[in-house]
Amino acid sequence: MRSPHFFIAMLLTTAFPACSSTNRLFKAGLVEPSPFFEKPWLAQNGGEHLPFQKVWTTRDRQVLEEGMKKRRLFIAPVTLAHLRPVKKALAGQELAWGVQRQEMDVARRLREELVSAFRHSRHPYYRLAEKPGADTLTLQLALIELQPTSPKGNAAMTVLKFVVTPFAALGRFFTKGNIAIEGKMLVAKSGQAYFQFADNEQDKLTFVNMRDFQPYGHAVNTMREWALQFEEMTRTPRGGRVRDSSVLTLRPN
Repeated sequence: MRSPHFFIAMLLTTAFPACSSTNRLFKAGLVEPSPFFEKPWLAQNGGEHLPFQKVWTTRDRQVLEEGMKKRRLFIAPVTLAHLRPVKKALAGQELAWGVQRQEMDVARRLREELVSAFRHSRHPYYRLAEKPGADTLTLQLALIELQPTSPKGNAAMTVLKFVVTPFAALGRFFTKGNIAIEGKMLVAKSGQAYFQFADNEQDKLTFVNMRDFQPYGHAVNTMREWALQFEEMTRTPRGGRVRDSSVLTLRPN
């Protein structure tokens, strides 16, 4: 006999449209670009082909040609210089209750995930470099927003989902956190931007997930997905597609 959780999960999934439509409907909105992102008016929508909301490739032919020749990549430490204050009420309350923002740990983890994605790739387009040089591109990243998930709020939502209705999960609009980044690849010789991207992700839709009770559990999962997507993007032929991550998960952790 199948458990009640199976039927609840089925109810949750059928309550939403198909995956691509669900992603468009519940995807986190793009955040305002920071000064880190160069010439944002030239950025284009990632659309159906790339997993990032905004992308930008240089129009300077010389920089483009130089960047395309590189096969080594230095991943710089993630900067916090453009990190914005927490703005959601419940996220701010969590910080007031003693939850640490942990921005330095999150920034370090983001770089580690990117390094791991390239090191464990079977066919990486770039070999990692220990330092920038004339034969490398430099990947710079900025953490723009970091709002913790509300464990206390999600605990209340979980009780409501079991006692009242699974659709109480929609109340997580007020309890979910988000993480937003901007990145750019620089040609080491000139220091000019070759490629840029920006993305914002929020907690996944779920019925029961242990990450709901960890202030940065969903952020850690997002950083791993970003790293894998970025590595895949670097070796995907022009015009190819790299799928965005789903906003829905039935995994318990």
